[in-house]
Amino acid sequence: MSDIQVIRVDASYAHVLSTLGRRLFADTFGPDNAPANMEAYLDESYRPEIQEKELKDPKVYTFMAFDENQVPVGFCQLRENEKVYDFIGDPEAIELQRIYVDKACAGKGIGGKLMALCLAKARELNKKTMWLGVWEFNPTAIKFYTNKGFYKVGSHIFKVGDQEDTDNIMILKL
Repeated sequence: MSDIQVIRVDASYAHVLSTLGRRLFADTFGPDNAPANMEAYLDESYRPEIQEKELKDPKVYTFMAFDENQVPVGFCQLRENEKVYDFIGDPEAIELQRIYVDKACAGKGIGGKLMALCLAKARELNKKTMWLGVWEFNPTAIKFYTNKGFYKVGSHIFKVGDQEDTDNIMILKL
């Protein structure tokens, strides 16, 4: 889709990223979580000051997709972590921490464009493994990752408010 532009964003996008992140996370997971849990998670994860800190962190790489009207419609974040789960098998693995696309834009190749940039950045950083966590009851996302070559190696608990969900941990060898 040629009318989608994807760029790496800096701290000047903190408010935009915070607003977009809140909206896309709530759109994706709101129906499966109690409103109080959703609000708690959004408040602890998506506020302009949090995104500003992320965007200034030299170990976080954030890309945002914009439609033909320059409206943000998706984003992804790679993170170099100090500690990586042992079962990933690569202490230097990079995490695909977030990748979200507006549901109204599903099927337009935006997720693929975001993933391609993440893979290119990981290779540029000489990473050999990329890992991610995906909710075990999100078959669309699991299929997307599987089609990109990711496979399950473990799981962990992901908290939304006080609700504990299980995320599959998937990896891709680069």
